[in-house]
Amino acid sequence: MQNVSTNPNIAVKRRSFLPSKNIQRRYLLFVILVAPAFLLRLATSAYPIAQTILLSFTNLDLLKNTNSYIGLQNYANMPKNPSVTGSVSFTIIYVLASTVLNLVVGMGIAQLLNANFRGRWFARTINLIPWAIPTIVAGYVFRWLLDDKFGLIPVWVQAFTGAHWIVFINPNASRLAVILVQVWKDAPFMAVIFLAGMQGVPLDLYEAARVDGANAWQRFWNITIPMIKPLVITMGIFRLIWSLASFDLVYGLTQGAPGVSTSVLALQIFQQGIDFFKFGFASSLSVVLLILVGIVGLIALRLYRRADIAY
Repeated sequence: MQNVSTNPNIAVKRRSFLPSKNIQRRYLLFVILVAPAFLLRLATSAYPIAQTILLSFTNLDLLKNTNSYIGLQNYANMPKNPSVTGSVSFTIIYVLASTVLNLVVGMGIAQLLNANFRGRWFARTINLIPWAIPTIVAGYVFRWLLDDKFGLIPVWVQAFTGAHWIVFINPNASRLAVILVQVWKDAPFMAVIFLAGMQGVPLDLYEAARVDGANAWQRFWNITIPMIKPLVITMGIFRLIWSLASFDLVYGLTQGAPGVSTSVLALQIFQQGIDFFKFGFASSLSVVLLILVGIVGLIALRLYRRADIAY
């Protein structure tokens, strides 16, 4: 029987499974180029996340000078904390309502900016002014504008209706104010993205629809929406995940008041850790928020893939 190791044909077949020296050089070059970015991401993301998870199992509190392992006690105390439960409920309301309104209002603005009218370039330019304002600045500005004593908006409401409108002592009014200010801030950005998608729709489709007798609404619903559907889903996912982890607008506008009616989960993490120095409990809230963002992201990506396949 012929020795397999001495058979040149089999040796050639074995060597064919190994990458060539040129491919090995490319792999080495890829590792050298990617390694710095990977190590930087590992140092700036992976380590802080791991450290936060470890701290969530402790009662680290600078004011009480405690730092011992307590297991899952921080997580068990969350449902008993009214600040946390109130923040979670408003976070859900805030994220869903602001995302839907951003998509609807942004789509409406984009449709207006896509129309052919005199001064369209100027309207497109000033559209981005709210989005260009820093979020914390917008929060403080509207906090002044909505103040019941010297704010301009309550003064105008009283001048036209005679009603004395007080926003920041009414939980429902405060929640509505936070959501509407957020839509005012970010809807213009949505409009620019949707406008870019609308300009990519072939004009022949609209002309054919006009010939068939379709009105403006039918053309919008049956042509514009299906053509930019992947873009709408993408921006919806982006808005959902971004609004879950942001709190700067709420901090500048209401700081979670009255009570915790406008507090979001990210603001609770900031207050528990920075204001009250309860790093252990704040870390456990951070882990919950991380899991929540991950779940929402996975669900949103799954829905996006289904919609993309159907499209």
